[in-house]
Amino acid sequence: MSLKKKMCNFRKSIVGFMALLIVLAGGTGTGYASIEPATRQTLVLQHATIVDVTSGKLTNDQTIIIQDNKISYIGNSKQTAVPDYAQVRDASGQFVIPGLWDMHVHLENNYKNAFPLFLANGVTGVREMGAALKNIDVWKTSIQAGMPAPRLVYAGSTLNGGPADDAPHMLYLKTEEEAREAVRLNVAKGADHIKVYSWLPRPLFLAVMDEAQKYGLPVEVRASEAIQLGFKSIEHLHGLFIATSSIEDDIFKNADMSDLAGYSLAEIEASKSYDPVKANKLFRKFKEKGVWPVPTLVTYLNMAKTEIDPRSKYVPTDVQKQWAEVIRAMSPEQAELLAAINSTTPGMVTKLNDAGVPMLAGTDSSYEMNNFIYGVSLHDELELLVKSGLTPLQALQTATLNPAKYLEREQDLGTVEKGKLADLVLLDKNPLEDIRNTTSISAVVLDGKLMEKQTLDRAVKTYPVIKVSDLKDEPEVPGSSAK
Repeated sequence: MSLKKKMCNFRKSIVGFMALLIVLAGGTGTGYASIEPATRQTLVLQHATIVDVTSGKLTNDQTIIIQDNKISYIGNSKQTAVPDYAQVRDASGQFVIPGLWDMHVHLENNYKNAFPLFLANGVTGVREMGAALKNIDVWKTSIQAGMPAPRLVYAGSTLNGGPADDAPHMLYLKTEEEAREAVRLNVAKGADHIKVYSWLPRPLFLAVMDEAQKYGLPVEVRASEAIQLGFKSIEHLHGLFIATSSIEDDIFKNADMSDLAGYSLAEIEASKSYDPVKANKLFRKFKEKGVWPVPTLVTYLNMAKTEIDPRSKYVPTDVQKQWAEVIRAMSPEQAELLAAINSTTPGMVTKLNDAGVPMLAGTDSSYEMNNFIYGVSLHDELELLVKSGLTPLQALQTATLNPAKYLEREQDLGTVEKGKLADLVLLDKNPLEDIRNTTSISAVVLDGKLMEKQTLDRAVKTYPVIKVSDLKDEPEVPGSSAK
């Protein structure tokens, strides 16, 4: 039996949070719906080594003065006077980088676990990529009440035309009027980028695009067309194998891409007919038009694991049990598809990087899929990017400098410079020598407020880690029969 036939029922276990193509507005100001903290104090970091994420240069023995929530001065420690009444932090032997961004997450109702985990892992900003609209109000209320949280930009609910399930972050569309109303609902909630799935039927795409253009949000399907119509990011690299295939037209005519399984199978088939000339033309357009791929290499890698990740001590036990049930129920066909995706995706990242296409680090973190750990998974993604050909500096840029450019907030974020917001991470080891050193966190500065590692760790809850073998079969109910 062919893999395609084997996979015909493989939808729900991996369809949950896979964004394919998204588009963003080019509005005034930041151009993004956002939730941000506010700090008022003076903080001084002394004797730090600053990592320039633009050039890779290290500048030793620097004093960083932070007034309220912005960097007001950077200079040699021997020549810098410390302001009176400032909070002083000795950063001798430590490396200061900009706060990290995870550019593809799903918070759902998990913000109480997610926010502390993000901050403990140096993630000072996240791009939320699909949520039930009511959750946005809950996050805002909690943050306004004083809950420490990363900066947050969000999309609202995802527009989907595939098989409906109970995913709360989805708006399932059947008609053009529903598509238009879905755009209006998201805009009313304050979202200013619209996220859609690539298998949304074309008439509904066009209705979404027409309605979204009223708010500066264009939408489309093929990667090649998307560039011309204003797409700003492509999530999970979905569509790129088809777009760089010599048989792209045949695939669109003949492949069943009505759900993620079919779409993934089409991508795998397309990867066998890669056309370098066609690809290079597409990649040049990416650079010219500012289209940002978000590989999320860690997504399918986590889903393919056959055991609960030992670091899941940060994940509630009931969530771990759900993961274990999914892992135990995974069929050989599902494992085969995941293995095929994991073997092809890194090669596309290598090609994009070789062509000079800048990328964004994202994880798809959510409790709805196996082995995703908020904050932790971002460091895994950075390591996977390096394994796929990026230098440690390039990988670091995907979570610092590049998000600032993407969000059109280079004046505020992305580098350690005078005048920028004081979102910083203090590391015990040099991340340019080994990207895994981004985990050697000594402290985090969020919006000018210093949070030591011990304080960050105390805010994170821990749980026993279960094993798949710990699950017990449900006892059969007397008198029941299989149907």
